[in-house]
Amino acid sequence: MKRFFLLLVVAAIAGSATGWGINYTRYGHRTAHFGEIGYQGEITAENYQDHLDKLVQVKNPQVELPEGAEYDFGAMAPNDTGEHTFIVKNVGEGDLTLRLGATTCKCTLGSLKTDRLKPGEQTEVLLEWNVKTDSSTFGQSAQVLTNDPNHYAIDFRVNGRVVREMEMVPEEFTFGEVAAKENIELTSKIYSYLLPRIEDPELRFTSDALNELAEVTIEPFEPSEADGANAKAVQAFDISIKIKPGLRQGPLSQNAILSFRHRGEGETLDQGLADAGDGETGEKGMKKAFTAAIVGKVVGSISMIPNPRLTVTDAGNYVYDFGVVKQEDQRKAKTFVVLKGANREHEKLSVQSVVPEDVVRAKFGDPIQRATMTLYPLEIELQPGAERTKRLARDRDDYGKVRIVSDAPDGDKLTIGLTFSLEPI
Repeated sequence: MKRFFLLLVVAAIAGSATGWGINYTRYGHRTAHFGEIGYQGEITAENYQDHLDKLVQVKNPQVELPEGAEYDFGAMAPNDTGEHTFIVKNVGEGDLTLRLGATTCKCTLGSLKTDRLKPGEQTEVLLEWNVKTDSSTFGQSAQVLTNDPNHYAIDFRVNGRVVREMEMVPEEFTFGEVAAKENIELTSKIYSYLLPRIEDPELRFTSDALNELAEVTIEPFEPSEADGANAKAVQAFDISIKIKPGLRQGPLSQNAILSFRHRGEGETLDQGLADAGDGETGEKGMKKAFTAAIVGKVVGSISMIPNPRLTVTDAGNYVYDFGVVKQEDQRKAKTFVVLKGANREHEKLSVQSVVPEDVVRAKFGDPIQRATMTLYPLEIELQPGAERTKRLARDRDDYGKVRIVSDAPDGDKLTIGLTFSLEPI
């Protein structure tokens, strides 16, 4: 059996050697039928590696942005158009290719005839935009794709503020709550972007009472870097308003109107500003106006500090809600009464009366002086009787009451409403 396998191996080797010899004799010593392998008559087996090196870039480009990739245009008016040119430079050793990617604005590559930059070359990327937004800020971007392995995409961006022809900081005159016997002092800055410069500014109000009681000062100044986003305004004005006591108590919502003259082209109105109303024109130009709100609340010299149980109604009245009173620790309420006014240090508050007298008791603690007010701690206590007592605010007489007065000759008064359901002893 072993002899048989040995003979089989010898026969296989002999057959393979015979086949190779026949093939070599017939074909191995001859030149290929189509000649030696070549490409375009220049590339052979000996020089193909040099040709491959030329096709594959082995030296990398490197992007440099001498002026950065972001531009702040400062302030622009709605619907204005702008443009900015960014610089792209190749500081690498290989060729730099550029192509436009995603964009939110009109973006064009520079005036190169090719999108390829040799080492040391540079080009421009121009971004153009139109300020179409209702927001106070605006931004656009464009992306340029490159073959720099460390900077595949360049994100160029422009941004800035959207300003109207006139801006006010703050945007409205606000004074919060002010006692009826106190002066109201307001300040603001108005910036104008109008050209030519405006003339003869004058501030008035839509309320006759405000016009009678207010003293207005308008001081022009030149905008500077200290004005932040409005540093590029053409003009600026400091507005100071002092309103003497005399306004009716309650919410105040009126307009302040800055009228002025503007010598526009053809003496016509500019968009965004209103005619001052009289339609008057002359050598100094059309009379126009800028409007801003003035809001706040005039209150009595006596008020309170609200808390979860103490609320103030739209009419300015205060109501303290005890809820359902079953336990002794629920019968007492502590709050603060506020006294304002120039003469508060010479006034004193006291509890004049309570309703119902057999149920409600109230007393003040020692007053606490603050910079602009005096705080009076007030303690209100309910005294239960043999029967349940209710004050549920079903009508104007269905309240418990605490009446507070000032000892000043012309001092204010304050009535605190109480609601409760007091269980009997």
